[in-house]
Amino acid sequence: MKGRSFATMFFVFIIGLSLFGIVYYGVNFPADLLKKIITIVIVAGAIFILYKLFTNSNSPGKNRASYDRAAKQSKKKYAGQKQNITPLANNILKKAPLDLKGKKGTSFLKKKRKQTHLTVIEGKKGKKKNRASF
Repeated sequence: MKGRSFATMFFVFIIGLSLFGIVYYGVNFPADLLKKIITIVIVAGAIFILYKLFTNSNSPGKNRASYDRAAKQSKKKYAGQKQNITPLANNILKKAPLDLKGKKGTSFLKKKRKQTHLTVIEGKKGKKKNRASF
């Protein structure tokens, strides 16, 4: 704790001296202080622009643009489809009695869903491999 306390006090002391210097310089030489601040801002801006130009092209902005494009395609794809619960089903759910598990009207929704188009492919589970022949 002593090391951490000393480091904190040291940084507070350095920041205090820098603030005192800036205030003193601003009172005695305001034009020079303004010139130095403008110079620092211009140099920092130039460094920032160069950094952005030469960094990896995989920036968050491009990722966001690709996400927006994919979301737009998804909306177009599913635009013609209906919602899962129709207004009629919503009204019936409000009026439906509770089923055995305490859920409201779940059996109605299960009956109205589309049948899936799945087929069972018969496999050869009962047939044993002939391991003797290679």
